Amino acid sequence: MEETVQVWDAARVATLTGRKFHVSCSTSGATRLMHRLGSTPQAPVRRGAERGEQAVTE
Repeated sequence: MEETVQVWDAARVATLTGRKFHVSCSTSGATRLMHRLGSTPQAPVRRGAERGEQAVTE
């Protein structure tokens, strides 16, 4: 079972900014905007596909 991870990365912020305000925004511009607003781009947590949760927590 695969989980869908929703994070605010620079590409997603650039797309949303363009749609909401009808402007063109690059990913580097979105990163600068996020920093000015006190946020940072988020990266998804990478986990092994066949990771044993019980073994990890012990």
